[in-house]
Amino acid sequence: MAQHQSLCVHAHFYQPPREDPFTGIIPHEPGALPFSNWNERIYETCYKPNAELGNFNKISFNLGPTLIHWLKDAHPEVLTQIVQADHENYERYGVGNAIAQGYNHTILPLAIRRDKQTQIQWGIRDFEITFNRKPQGMWLPETAVDMETLELLVDNGIEFTILAPWQADVHEVNPRKAYQVLLPNHKSIKVFFYHSGISSRISFDPCSTENADQFIREYVKGEFSTRGEDQMLLVASDGELYGHHQTYRDKFLSYLLNGSLSCQNIEFSFPALQLQKQKVIPLVKIKENTSWSCHHGVERWRGVCSCTLNSEWKKPLREALNQLSRGIDQIYFESCQEILKNPWESRDRFIEVILGEQKYSDWLMNKTHYPASAADSAKIRSMLQAQVERQRMFTSCGWFFEDFDRIEPKNNVIYAAHAIWLTRLASGVDLAPSAIPALDKARSWRTGLTASQVFNDALKRFEN
Repeated sequence: MAQHQSLCVHAHFYQPPREDPFTGIIPHEPGALPFSNWNERIYETCYKPNAELGNFNKISFNLGPTLIHWLKDAHPEVLTQIVQADHENYERYGVGNAIAQGYNHTILPLAIRRDKQTQIQWGIRDFEITFNRKPQGMWLPETAVDMETLELLVDNGIEFTILAPWQADVHEVNPRKAYQVLLPNHKSIKVFFYHSGISSRISFDPCSTENADQFIREYVKGEFSTRGEDQMLLVASDGELYGHHQTYRDKFLSYLLNGSLSCQNIEFSFPALQLQKQKVIPLVKIKENTSWSCHHGVERWRGVCSCTLNSEWKKPLREALNQLSRGIDQIYFESCQEILKNPWESRDRFIEVILGEQKYSDWLMNKTHYPASAADSAKIRSMLQAQVERQRMFTSCGWFFEDFDRIEPKNNVIYAAHAIWLTRLASGVDLAPSAIPALDKARSWRTGLTASQVFNDALKRFEN
């Protein structure tokens, strides 16, 4: 018999930014009735009950920064319960069960290295402020991965991540143990691969999760090896599945964690705890540019694939936003390099202002070659705010679905317009005219709406 058999349930909790980019307020969403918006509806059916049931104490989880900030404003008491769950595990075991996430849910393999660095650093700092400790692990948005991303995780102190089994470059991967990926400069990172079959049942087969005892007996118990070694079987899904996507699954999860597992002599666990126990960590290579919700690599977020029909608009939208980002970056660097000691490091550190750790005036004092004038200070702030919007415009949700005429891609374009407006405000350089032809190619197949129309309408609103 195995010495210790444990199950790790990882839940990826995330909500896209739903706030109106002009007002900062989530508009009324009729589809969420009887609640005012989807965040409130999902809170009532998922986040609140899972916190009250104590499920966050016994699962592995990540909370997306956009969700953290919404909970902090709308329901701070539940965020406190979630953070306390991680804190109790850290006090008990010396490691926590929460892990960080890339800040804007950007598909990191599609980002330039500098943006990967910013997304990772911002995600880490947001986690540190929320959970009052450094993260050991980080959830990659959509588990999208390449070697450069893994290198930057390690460079920023991250020890492990979680991937889908088909992202391993082997015929079959073991979902009961950690692996390590060798990186340049004699570095490595630990990787856990979740069990595909069980995770799929949790996500897509509601009948399998009607009875927690039966679920453990039929789908989990037989997956453990009989060899005498500590094993942690990992399953993963969207956290919102537990109560929102599937009703009563918050209670299913609670019963599973607090009764069904122990009846089968199985413990609950999480990755950082497994790393304390696992002595031998085998090597594995990853398949680059892969993800958990697209079996065509990362095409879902940059081109045409069968994950979504009529997706011809996705490539021109990404190309247009890439073009805009290059222009914004060039103007930012050229405008700020004589004032800021290191413009790109300053962008990474600007998260301290975003999160309210420091007042902008105090933060700026040790970032410049010389004391900045009021005009220079205002200029730099506008440029950095443009960089914040420029990061937001690559939120992955903008490419996830089948059509351009949805709130997610339209918001990405509005973020781009805001970045262009702020850049013009600070530098006098207008990138908008050169962007229109590229944006015009991204068109809704249902309504004919183009990205250029959304962009122009947004610019007019910012100007007024």
